[in-house]
Amino acid sequence: MKPKFNAYSTTNATYGNFYEDIKAIVKDDQERHKRLSNQYHNSYQDIETKFLNNYQNYNYYHKKAGFNNTTINNTSLNYIRTRTPNLLLKDSSIVGNITSSLTGLMNLGNTCYINTCLQILIHCTPFISKFLETSNKMFQKKIRSSPISDAFYELLTQIYENNNQIDYIDPNNFVEKITSLHRHFYGNQQHDTQEFCRFLLQDFNCELNEIENPSNYRKEIPYNKDKKQMLIDYKNDCLSKENSFITDLFIGYFSFEYSCECGFKEYSFSQFLDLPVQMEPGFHRFDLLQMLKNTFKKKSIVDMAENCVVCNRTSHKTEIMRIASLPQILIISLQRVNPDNGKKNNSPVNFSESIDLTEVIDTEMNNNYSSRYNLFAVTNHVGEINTGHYFSYIKIGNNWFCFEDIRVYKIGPHIDLTSKDIYALFYIRSNY
Repeated sequence: MKPKFNAYSTTNATYGNFYEDIKAIVKDDQERHKRLSNQYHNSYQDIETKFLNNYQNYNYYHKKAGFNNTTINNTSLNYIRTRTPNLLLKDSSIVGNITSSLTGLMNLGNTCYINTCLQILIHCTPFISKFLETSNKMFQKKIRSSPISDAFYELLTQIYENNNQIDYIDPNNFVEKITSLHRHFYGNQQHDTQEFCRFLLQDFNCELNEIENPSNYRKEIPYNKDKKQMLIDYKNDCLSKENSFITDLFIGYFSFEYSCECGFKEYSFSQFLDLPVQMEPGFHRFDLLQMLKNTFKKKSIVDMAENCVVCNRTSHKTEIMRIASLPQILIISLQRVNPDNGKKNNSPVNFSESIDLTEVIDTEMNNNYSSRYNLFAVTNHVGEINTGHYFSYIKIGNNWFCFEDIRVYKIGPHIDLTSKDIYALFYIRSNY
């Protein structure tokens, strides 16, 4: 018996819809960019020419710091790619230098949230190797416009050519491009670094999508008692529209199980780019693994819009959200903002440099991937909401380093694993 239940809907707004909203915004911004590119004869440099006016202190900061501008102003992107073609992981000439780079990034006026995200991605070897391989391939095919990918490529080239010769570089070109595309990041207001990270990864996903003519249409997945097969069908449908190295590395999947009082079960699935974990008020200390266990085993009562196809009643149904599939690069973001009063929760969180998530995965999926992960980066936030400061800890080799705008310094082989400043954690699957 086939239920009327929409296999793609979810009642959990916090975990099921926020990524879909970001994807929609990014696609709208990409479409706006295409229109502007045509209007200005594909010259992206003409868009938002008054960008630096919003950074009133930029020139003062620039001169005071004695910064030697290394931005590639007179070099075309064609020339850059000609000089550094097909930079694959096996070619350690750039990947090795970038992932061991101790080059800082200048703060252009409350852009610490951008710098923090960029440094983590720059030092993530699986991401960098795939980005270089894919962006070169897409550039040669000239499939579509890719302003963000091109600007990020130029930033990598600056770091590669710098080779730790100077302490920091100016990321102005990249910041100008992405704030021109996403107007809500425009100006010198503080923003959420994890929100920015979601937008940036989705930008890469849009620009480097291997599906040349993606469709927004989603087909109805036939009901099947085999939930694992339904997830496979859902994944295949998603990949028929968006298939990039971002989906390969960062995208995981939630499963939602809805049980009627009569015993009939329905299933739903959704993608996630990071695992958002809500920090409940009233606790003085949190344990990361325990929070994950509590979140993804919790039952809740929901009201469904449609009658049960078996008993035809509109009774309440029990919802259980689980992790159906984990990505290769796992991002866990702590929701420190109290939704009731908008204040930040500064309680310390215990975490580990290695974590096993076997207990939070849906056992019915039974995939062959390891659930063990190793920590390689941490995002930190100090201060209050909208007025604080972001910086990151990144593991390079056997040591941790702090990246705080233009300041980069060595911490040592270990970091504090109980922190009130931790904001997001970046793990890589241990068998990579």
